Amino acid sequence: MEVMMNREQRRAARRAKPPRRGAGHIQMPITMRFSAQDETQMMLIPTQSADKFLAGTAEEADWHTVMMRINWARLLNEAHFDEGVQEFEAARMVMRAVKIEGLAGGVWTMTAEQHDTVNTALVLANQMQTQCTRRELQASLKAMLGANAYNKRTDAIKDKLDAGQLPG
Repeated sequence: MEVMMNREQRRAARRAKPPRRGAGHIQMPITMRFSAQDETQMMLIPTQSADKFLAGTAEEADWHTVMMRINWARLLNEAHFDEGVQEFEAARMVMRAVKIEGLAGGVWTMTAEQHDTVNTALVLANQMQTQCTRRELQASLKAMLGANAYNKRTDAIKDKLDAGQLPG
């Protein structure tokens, strides 16, 4: 059953409808972040993990925590900032060296100079986090996780080829 409306009523009904999503809808950037405590924890936990390396009490999980933060910040930096590329690359090289030593010797530690390099990258990551919108943070995190998933798949194929099996 359709209600009969005159022209004025139809125009009023059209004006009263909210705009459709994607067509004339204004999308504001998400600047509301996680709770202040969660955002602080995102900054503090990798820094505390890096401090464990200096103290000699770190474990492999701490390495993954710091490396994840550096990789995430590196992708965020590539997308939205101009400086800091050398700092992130230097921190990645330090963390790779720490991993090699940690896996070989069983002790996860770093020198004060290595810690300064990693800490500089973590401070830059924290500053970038406060300057980016939530959408930008989400996009860089998805890019990092996608790259990790791709690397895991290619590593699995390489492992099968090394074992003499056909991938698939």
